[in-house]
Amino acid sequence: MKTAARLKTVRMSVRKVRLVADMVRGMNALEAVTRLQFLRRDAAEPIAKLIQSAVANAEHNHKAEPEKLWISSISADNAGFLKRFRPRAMGRAAEIHKHMAHINLELTDEPKTAKK
Repeated sequence: MKTAARLKTVRMSVRKVRLVADMVRGMNALEAVTRLQFLRRDAAEPIAKLIQSAVANAEHNHKAEPEKLWISSISADNAGFLKRFRPRAMGRAAEIHKHMAHINLELTDEPKTAKK
């Protein structure tokens, strides 16, 4: 059984989100949420909420037990950027890009085996 959840246009750089995503990949879903609560990174909060949402989806749609759910895949993809302008010298303006990310998560009811 697979359950998916998606979080779109998170106002955070993909590079920063991937650091946290790599940490929780392959973990038990409830253990991952517990670890993310104590992680001092901005990306930890939206990823923890996404995992909780995916667990709720699995409970509601497939009658799955939350203790037996594992993160089989999690990825962060580029979602474009917002253009903002910053004043510069001699009356000029420089463009600033505020990056965004899409986060995709998939849960399964069987732990991922380690590759040799």
